[in-house]
Amino acid sequence: MAMQAQQVQDATRVEVRTRFGTLPVPKENLLTFPQGIPGFDHLYRFALFHDEDNNSIHYLQSLDDPAVRLPLTSPRWFNIDYQFTLSDEEIRLLDIEPADEVSVLVVLAEQDEGKPPRLNLHGPIILNTSKRLGLQKVLNQPRGSLVISAH
Repeated sequence: MAMQAQQVQDATRVEVRTRFGTLPVPKENLLTFPQGIPGFDHLYRFALFHDEDNNSIHYLQSLDDPAVRLPLTSPRWFNIDYQFTLSDEEIRLLDIEPADEVSVLVVLAEQDEGKPPRLNLHGPIILNTSKRLGLQKVLNQPRGSLVISAH
């Protein structure tokens, strides 16, 4: 399989092919998903970058399939705080140690035109940003609170 990510002149960046063109991405934004992502079990290497116009939206772009790009956001942007427990196997896969930084993002699912995107709270993306490892955890029933602010 040909690699889609190629090194550029600057050794701190790689060029990532997306369906919208080629983007330079810092190497510290490259992630490995040891089990892939549900629905994309064969894809393990991704880049994480944010929307230039809206830093609340990130994109998880496959390095091996330019067509696979998931929009992500922090649930905190929407005042959503929910809890889940990682299994021992998930902790091992993410190689989590006490000093590691762990982030939780959720996938934005597009809806029909004119409707706002929906947050997938049943499949958070967990990232060990210290070790650049990730996984998507499938939840049957997320627990926690949802606060919606009207302006």
